[in-house]
Amino acid sequence: MNTKDLASASLLLLLGVALGIWLDREWLPQPASRTSPAAPSGKPGKLPALARPPASRPDSSTFPVQSDPAGQPLGASEFAFAFNAAMSQRNPDNRLTQLIELAERVLPAEASRVMPLLDQVTRRDHRSALLGVLIGKWAGADPAAALAYAQQLTRGPERLSATVTALGVWAAADNSAALAWAQTQPPGNQRNQAFQAVLGQLAETDPGAALAELKKAGLTSLTSGLPEAIFQHWAGTDPATAAAKALTELPPGRQRDSVLQLITATWAASDPVAAAAWVRQQPDGKGKRELIQNLSDTLAATDPKAAVELALTLPEGGNRQQALAQIASRWGSVDLDAALDWVKQLPAGQARDNALLNLSHEWAEANPRAVAEFAAALPGGPTQDALYTAVANQWATSDPASALKWAQALPGEEARLRAMETALTVWAGTAPEEAAVVVANLPTGNAKQTLLQNFAAHWADDDPDAALRWTQQLPAASQPAAYEGLVPQLANNSPAAAAALLGHLPANSREQVAQHILQVWRETDAAAARTWLAKAPLTEEVKQRLLKP
Repeated sequence: MNTKDLASASLLLLLGVALGIWLDREWLPQPASRTSPAAPSGKPGKLPALARPPASRPDSSTFPVQSDPAGQPLGASEFAFAFNAAMSQRNPDNRLTQLIELAERVLPAEASRVMPLLDQVTRRDHRSALLGVLIGKWAGADPAAALAYAQQLTRGPERLSATVTALGVWAAADNSAALAWAQTQPPGNQRNQAFQAVLGQLAETDPGAALAELKKAGLTSLTSGLPEAIFQHWAGTDPATAAAKALTELPPGRQRDSVLQLITATWAASDPVAAAAWVRQQPDGKGKRELIQNLSDTLAATDPKAAVELALTLPEGGNRQQALAQIASRWGSVDLDAALDWVKQLPAGQARDNALLNLSHEWAEANPRAVAEFAAALPGGPTQDALYTAVANQWATSDPASALKWAQALPGEEARLRAMETALTVWAGTAPEEAAVVVANLPTGNAKQTLLQNFAAHWADDDPDAALRWTQQLPAASQPAAYEGLVPQLANNSPAAAAALLGHLPANSREQVAQHILQVWRETDAAAARTWLAKAPLTEEVKQRLLKP
């Protein structure tokens, strides 16, 4: 390289360095002093303005703004350039995603310098989301300064959210300093939120100290949520002490019961035997009964026999019945055969019936014929009917014709009708044309009329036009029942079409259906609804009743 070329290269290098220095000084503010007040009680100094990037924004399709949040950290100048590119995104969701990813990569010491860019984010929800990330970054480097900035924000919800975020970061690094700041705040929502942020952090390491500070602050109300959070953390490390403190530090009532439920549930996850033993030692009362019921439900997932033993310590009544039913459901999801063997040996009564009902779905799904045989041996009643319904529902999903044939052979009229209706409903959802032929050819009788009505209603809910065509081609004697199910469903989407069919309904059913048609129609065209009512196939007395508001 000759002397002339060397001089030219040196000149270009000097110009590049000078340009970089100028851009850094002119485009970005210089770092603010790290000296900040211990507590931001006074009005903070105004942040240096961050100049806008050049008017001609780079094309975001050529600039790599969609980087992994765990990528290279960004200084203020790199963030500002990438921010400008991200703001050019037309899709607001994509824009926000890119901005959040960039904010998560900002160096904590540089976060204060990019805050002025928030003024360019006009959507409040986007601005709040971006502010939350940046204020958290800033608080990681200088929590007092970040908190001072949050306090001078003019929008109330934004100020509160930013304050709590900054304080939470500060509390994680220096809980005593953050707590001292929270204690200086006047009574109100911000003070309550500040204590929640600080004591929530303290509870993770020293729940006893957190509880003491909570009591000093007077924030043990039912709505704060702090006692529950503190005791749940405590239960994770020392559940016995947590339970003892809850009994002595919290007054009897709903909040203490709720806290004890959290403690015993956490305790049972690590030592269910000890948790159950502690619950048994508690004095009798509503709180103990609820603890046993909930703990037995938790135990059923891992040790159902222990859960049963605990539940049987409850006195006869609703709590015991509910506990045994919950155990059956949990046990059945893990080991259906073992759960069934246990339920079957329970003495006849409401507890066994409830347990059977909770197992009916899983049992019928696994072996519908076995459920049908078991139900047939039961006395008639709600439990037998519910088991038959479960059989019909599960069987019809794989073989609706066989399920319907079985249902038709059931001895009890009510159970038979309910099982047939269940099978036909499932069939209507998978192959309505096939089910429609079967319904139309059922033997004449009251059961057929009910099934026609219910089938038409279910079909019309999915395909009103097909249900209407089917109803219109039914024999005249079958049409009124089908219209009775079809017309109310049709009114939900087309009240005018439903109104034209009202005359096909039995006279004693018209008033109720007409009332439904009017209610829907008035929302879109009240005048047309009134005009129709004047000519509707109803008595004058009925019309007058329907006209009343």
